[in-house]
Amino acid sequence: MKSKWLCIIMALLMTLTAAAPGAYAFGMKEATASFLVPTTGQAMNGQIGNTKTKIMGGVEVAAITTVAILGGLVGGGVIWAGLGPLIANHAWSSIDAYRSAQYKRDPMYQQQMLDAQRTLDLSRQRRFEREQMGRSSIRDRIMLAGEEAGS
Repeated sequence: MKSKWLCIIMALLMTLTAAAPGAYAFGMKEATASFLVPTTGQAMNGQIGNTKTKIMGGVEVAAITTVAILGGLVGGGVIWAGLGPLIANHAWSSIDAYRSAQYKRDPMYQQQMLDAQRTLDLSRQRRFEREQMGRSSIRDRIMLAGEEAGS
């Protein structure tokens, strides 16, 4: 029994080591958080509403339920039917959180985010101007239309 747990821990450590080449690499905080509780690293990266994050959460709940049911009713080696997906989900969530954190550091991604923010600000400004124009009286609008037509 002791050797099984030792093998599991070693496999998990190798998975984390493969995902993060440096011990102090950017994204390790997210990867570690997501390894302990899947989807927390994705939440730290701002991906809480993504489809993959929902799938990770669903797999986690299903695997824990399977382990509880099989462990309580059958026991023995059948419990691996739930533990396998549970371990795989923790590894997948951890690796995904690390890669997402690395991607967020990419200068191209940051530039895209700045461009999107500028577009959003401009859109809000134009909407505000349209709303202000809509609040003017009918007389003001007629005069403005006459001025534009005369130009």
